[in-house]
Amino acid sequence: MDFSSSSPVVAAALLSLAGLAHGADTSAEFVVMGANSSQGTMRAMLCTEKERFPNGCRLSARAPARVEGSRLVFANLPPGRYAFSVVHDEDDSGRLGISRISGKPKGIGFSNNVTGPGGVPSFNLAAVDVKNAAFKQEVKLRSFGFAR
Repeated sequence: MDFSSSSPVVAAALLSLAGLAHGADTSAEFVVMGANSSQGTMRAMLCTEKERFPNGCRLSARAPARVEGSRLVFANLPPGRYAFSVVHDEDDSGRLGISRISGKPKGIGFSNNVTGPGGVPSFNLAAVDVKNAAFKQEVKLRSFGFAR
């Protein structure tokens, strides 16, 4: 068979099969619910066990804030354990605390919808197993009282 004149569909199928044979990467999708408003940005981090959760993560993602839910996807991940954290940066200041827009504490959330002492859970409490398939989880934002 001459592949030089094959259709793009055949080429895509062959590439897909090649990916399956070599252990295709996977993705993790987090749908963030509970935003105070549709203003600002959802800022998320995804950590491996070797990184400093929740702020020292190599992987990050952003999405527009949506009251009806914001979708954050981390693609091409090797299978493993990960912990997710997100903040609704309503005023786009890049800081935790009180939103200058609503006057309310900014919402934060973690995978498995867990919290720990002071609000931040350990990696082990928030860890999820991302395997050779698309992983999806809903994360609910919570507000903690921050001093102004």
